Amino acid sequence: MPRPDSRRKGGSLGPIACSACDLNEICRLSGLIALEGGHTRQSTGTMRVVRPGTHLYRTGSPANCLYAVRQGLLKLVHVTADGDEHTVGLATPGEVLGLEGFSLGSYATDAVALQPVICCELPLTMLEQNGTRVRELASALIRLLSRAAAPHLGSPRGSIRERVTSFLLDLSARLERRGLDGRQFTIGLSRREMADLLDTRIETVSRVMQQLHREHAIRVRGDAVTLLRLSRSAEAVAAH
Repeated sequence: MPRPDSRRKGGSLGPIACSACDLNEICRLSGLIALEGGHTRQSTGTMRVVRPGTHLYRTGSPANCLYAVRQGLLKLVHVTADGDEHTVGLATPGEVLGLEGFSLGSYATDAVALQPVICCELPLTMLEQNGTRVRELASALIRLLSRAAAPHLGSPRGSIRERVTSFLLDLSARLERRGLDGRQFTIGLSRREMADLLDTRIETVSRVMQQLHREHAIRVRGDAVTLLRLSRSAEAVAAH
């Protein structure tokens, strides 16, 4: 079967199938989707559409819902007490946002759409209303929280070249796991946002991306990247 194209109208990644989403099991147990004749049917629930540059939610707002990214990319931004903004993460299709609401009661970051985004919305009250399936839901939530607890990149480490390489390969692997094209994709982040995420300068990120392009490890056209010969093993050899 040919690999599904990860690019859609407006350069947005996805949409993905429900079966590829981290929230799939919880949605089924909550009655948001149902299986009929081997096919998945959405029965209730809300789809949120977020335009590029606008917020899905803001820091400190009440965490009333979990959001599963069905299409598009969002950046997660930490806002300091002084109002400074720092990009701290990237959310890809199939991943779940808002899990901090279980402990904090509010969202810990701003979630801003980088592309046309579609999210499935799961109100937390729906979990409370499913008392007859509490044990199953609790087990599903524990599995979801365990997956979310594993950081994608962690604190930036290594040379700038290694950080950029790890970022691109990590994003590629996350898209592949959802059935999207992990070889050719749109980053979504600006060079400034990439530099912020990788704890370096804009000029350094641009220089490394151009260097990888010249070496034919990747091909860069705007924010579209194609992985050609990029691998962690090759970068480890180059570093030594």
